[in-house]
Amino acid sequence: MKNAVSIEGSSTLVELTATEYLINLCRIVRDEIEMLKSLVNVYSDINVEKKRAVDIYSKVRNIKERGEEQKVLIMEYLVKNSEIAMFTKGYIEITRILDRIIQHLDSVGYRFVLMIENDVLVGKDAAGEFIRFIEMLREQLDALEASIDKLRVSPKKALEALNRVFTIEEDVDERFRRGLFEIYSKYAGYISALLILKDIYEHLEEISDFLKNAGEELRYLILVKSAMT
Repeated sequence: MKNAVSIEGSSTLVELTATEYLINLCRIVRDEIEMLKSLVNVYSDINVEKKRAVDIYSKVRNIKERGEEQKVLIMEYLVKNSEIAMFTKGYIEITRILDRIIQHLDSVGYRFVLMIENDVLVGKDAAGEFIRFIEMLREQLDALEASIDKLRVSPKKALEALNRVFTIEEDVDERFRRGLFEIYSKYAGYISALLILKDIYEHLEEISDFLKNAGEELRYLILVKSAMT
């Protein structure tokens, strides 16, 4: 076959390129997660600088724009290459899910800026809990990216790497339930803080669900490729 690249007899140049585009989108999501973590660190400072927070959030917005551009690039590439028509739907769905994650991360960042600008500050303990939550999402994303990367060379190894995505999602669910209980207990009399912290927790938990959904789409692709080898 023209332009074929033999990697366990199953991957073509078009597939490899589509996979690389997805990996690049994962890296953009990672950049946004890291910038959000920086924003939460600023929020945790008792002498928080509002301008610094706004400056960091502007970087979050820039990363979001990069993600949107990458999404369009992937979509255009996929529709132009019928060679991987069997896998196009899966690639597109993973791209859309990663784009939703980018939008949710931006929403979380905006809420932290709102709290900073309006002096809704809850201390280092609560901020530290958000940072741990964000680090779990980063680990979940890393597992998804590792699986996408291994898909290019070995469906079996890709499936092994993917299992971590689902395991972390279960851990995030538990942390989400515990975190909500803690903010209800601590901030029952601080309504503005309670509402926005609950909103942030729900966004972060939904991001984990999105990563799980992307993992399920990827698992389908892996199983199809396994059946073809």
